[in-house]
Amino acid sequence: MHILHVTPYYPPTWSYGGIPRIVDGLSRAQKKIGLQVSILTTDVLNQSQRNQCPRWREEHGIQILNLPNLSNQLAYKQLFLPLHRGELEKLPQPDIIHMHGHRHLLNNIAWHYAQQHQIPYLMTTNGTLKRHERWIRLKAIWDRLFSQKIIDHAQHFIAVSPMDTHIHRQAGIPASKITHIPNGLDLEEFSPLPKQGRFRQQYNLDKRPIVAYLGQLSPRKGVLHLIAACREMTDIQLVIAGNDMGIGAEVKKQTQNLNHIVQTGLLSGEQRLALLSDAAMLVYPSSNEIFGLSPFEGLLCGAPAIVSNDCGCGQLISKAQAGLLVRYGDIYDIQQKIRSLLHDQQMAKIMVQRGRSYIQNHLSFTHIAKQHAELYNRIC
Repeated sequence: MHILHVTPYYPPTWSYGGIPRIVDGLSRAQKKIGLQVSILTTDVLNQSQRNQCPRWREEHGIQILNLPNLSNQLAYKQLFLPLHRGELEKLPQPDIIHMHGHRHLLNNIAWHYAQQHQIPYLMTTNGTLKRHERWIRLKAIWDRLFSQKIIDHAQHFIAVSPMDTHIHRQAGIPASKITHIPNGLDLEEFSPLPKQGRFRQQYNLDKRPIVAYLGQLSPRKGVLHLIAACREMTDIQLVIAGNDMGIGAEVKKQTQNLNHIVQTGLLSGEQRLALLSDAAMLVYPSSNEIFGLSPFEGLLCGAPAIVSNDCGCGQLISKAQAGLLVRYGDIYDIQQKIRSLLHDQQMAKIMVQRGRSYIQNHLSFTHIAKQHAELYNRIC
């Protein structure tokens, strides 16, 4: 079976959050279990650069079509305008198309291709189905003009958490068209882990416990709440790692003259793992987060998680008994949960053990790829 994954961002594009890592890991795992895999993506990299990859390339036996965007700046603001759509016809025709994300014109290109060749398609919207955070009215107009037809004609949807299933049902999608398959993790990436102390040395941090935040700097992620909670906690060091997606200037303002709070910008690859290996915990106080990779990556590196209780990530962490839940925006609650983990090291170790066991049994990409293959076969 030949699967075409459609994603506006794909490695080496790490500044766009979890979707590039998810599609990359899933594609490689699918290739390993014998599926033919192709990728349709664009040339974004970060706010100021394109990825400079060739139009066509092959990695891990996966063929990748890398369409240039009309504007890289607009693409960073989530307005993808891919050019040379006719190149898609040069790709061997897939049996099924798997679209990732919502409200980007790459999906429209794939939709027209699917209609023309009568190819079934399914979608993993990964938290983008609901209109939230910014540009609510613009998203409603966009849906009416461009995106709703893609939702209406999709054969199936993958929800990555119970919360995500609920969001799909609220959008009017029948339960018979929704399958729950969580996002996966590449367990090989976490073995071996970087040597402990490497991140501390690189950023000249002392022996105080590190509280880590790893994610984009956007309003709903709760970063400003975390900063407020840690403002007076000078017995810890808060490390904020992520690229600016709307509140970078405010984060800089709120942390000015606070020597125990460090901003690193975007961390990828081994730098990301080095931070998590040195961290006493990872705090992810986000809202409207249907999954969230960072807390699970932290667990694999030995850091228990503190996450919001109103999101899919919190549902999964609670099920795994691998961390503590906080009320979104409750600064005092965040402080107390940080103190709790710092003071009870035995509890923290048990949470990490539970989390690692849960990930190995339920979230490895090998396991997730097989679940996808079964769904593809049902749809086809």
